[in-house]
Amino acid sequence: MQQEEQLSGEESLNLINRMIQEAKGYSYETGLAAIIYGFTAIVCSGLSFLREKEIIQFPFHPFYLMVPVFFIQSWVQYREEKKKLAKTFTDEAIDYIWIGFFLCVLAALCAGFAGIHYIQISFIIIVAALAAFLTGMVSKMRYMIVSGFICWALGIISFFVLNPYIYLLLTAVAIVIYVVPGFLLNAYFKKQHHGR
Repeated sequence: MQQEEQLSGEESLNLINRMIQEAKGYSYETGLAAIIYGFTAIVCSGLSFLREKEIIQFPFHPFYLMVPVFFIQSWVQYREEKKKLAKTFTDEAIDYIWIGFFLCVLAALCAGFAGIHYIQISFIIIVAALAAFLTGMVSKMRYMIVSGFICWALGIISFFVLNPYIYLLLTAVAIVIYVVPGFLLNAYFKKQHHGR
């Protein structure tokens, strides 16, 4: 049997602080990162739809606009993380869920190189639904659980819409998973930290 590892005094205090902050429900989440990402996904989906329908010309695929926005969103998220008094186990779990989501999106982009374009959107919708559902389960946020089920339904529908209209489904997913929760978090943040 292995001997239990002893924690230093500082490690013990950090662990106790994390547990206290989690028990208090401490949160420093403005929702701004989700709002930025959500609106960017909406714009990119709309431009992709118009491009596929040959209504507009675009020099590159509109989703390439997500690359600089990803760095902006990451910077916003980093600034918010620095303002947290403690990073809870829930925070870490949710971070890992969304890191996994983005890695799945990167893997799905490989389908584009294989010449399979619309099915990758279906895959992204289903993985986004899973990430939302797991986030809701971990954070006990009922809205995210319900939005996961809504997006799974949209994912199923997307298999029957393998044409430019699939971008409209992706727009709906962005609204349900990013924009609405972003504004809900922002309202909660203002109420919690500014008494508004």
